[in-house]
Amino acid sequence: MIFISRGLPNELSINLIILMKISSQKLSSSVRKKKGFTLVEILIVLALIGIVAGLAMSNLGEIFGGGKVKAAQTWVNSTGEAYVTSYFALVGEYPKSLNDLKAPPVGTPPFVKRSSDLQDPWGKDYIYQYPGTHNTGSFDISTTAPDGSIIGNWDTGK
Repeated sequence: MIFISRGLPNELSINLIILMKISSQKLSSSVRKKKGFTLVEILIVLALIGIVAGLAMSNLGEIFGGGKVKAAQTWVNSTGEAYVTSYFALVGEYPKSLNDLKAPPVGTPPFVKRSSDLQDPWGKDYIYQYPGTHNTGSFDISTTAPDGSIIGNWDTGK
């Protein structure tokens, strides 16, 4: 509100001017509060989000890394053994290599369609050995995890 005083005493004019300044300061401070967040506040929130995301990402590697080990254990102890055993049942002999599962003798359908089906979660080929050194009279299937541990079908599945 703006009041124009004509002919009022100086004291009243000064009081009106002071009132206008006070009300304009209150108005500007209330408008400032309604504008939004300051740049500093936004930067602090972004920094906190970055810290939390960094901590989460470092733990995700461990979580998913453990999943890959479990997937490799499952493949060598069940899926891979099932492929080789099925090959033996249909062909009458164990395969010479895991590649024989892709291209079995004529008249036998392939057991796997893609070479990637014979690779571990880290992209390396599974190791097949017949006759097996750990499973005598049978076959060994194994792979090596990035930490150097060997995962084989002779494991107890730990």
